Amino acid sequence: MSEEKKAAAARYHRKALTEVADRLLVEYGYEGMNMNMLAKEAGYSKATVYVYFSSKDEIVRTLCIDRLTLLRREFAAILNNDADLDEKLSAVRYALDEFVREDRVYFDFICSSEFASELSDATESEKRLSALISGILSDLSALLPESELKARWYSYYGEYKTSRMFDRDNG
Repeated sequence: MSEEKKAAAARYHRKALTEVADRLLVEYGYEGMNMNMLAKEAGYSKATVYVYFSSKDEIVRTLCIDRLTLLRREFAAILNNDADLDEKLSAVRYALDEFVREDRVYFDFICSSEFASELSDATESEKRLSALISGILSDLSALLPESELKARWYSYYGEYKTSRMFDRDNG
């Protein structure tokens, strides 16, 4: 099999697994979904699932990256429109609230994640998620300085739960 066909097959299987995982995570939550359940529901052996994903966390990170990539595009559209600052802040808050409401399992996972952008032993998905969050915070700092952004964020979503996103470089 050519390398191109192998890569296409891998993309197909990863997509199939993430679609099933997404459904299971929404239905059962992070704690309720496991690799055995995923394998059974997707029609794969557990060993095959591990060929494409090293852990449940890697699957969830992949889904978080997908969701945050869409959210970042939405923020870019908000930041590039002609609205005034208050309207942009309101639109960003609405988009974040929608993300928290519709993708609660991913929001909670992100809030509890260790951000590993500087760790040499971090997985590729850990690095990608950390870089994406950093990029989003950097994008939003076009609206407000990070300290004010952080204060508003904490007042909306809770400092204890979400402080790791801002303190990602400190562990």
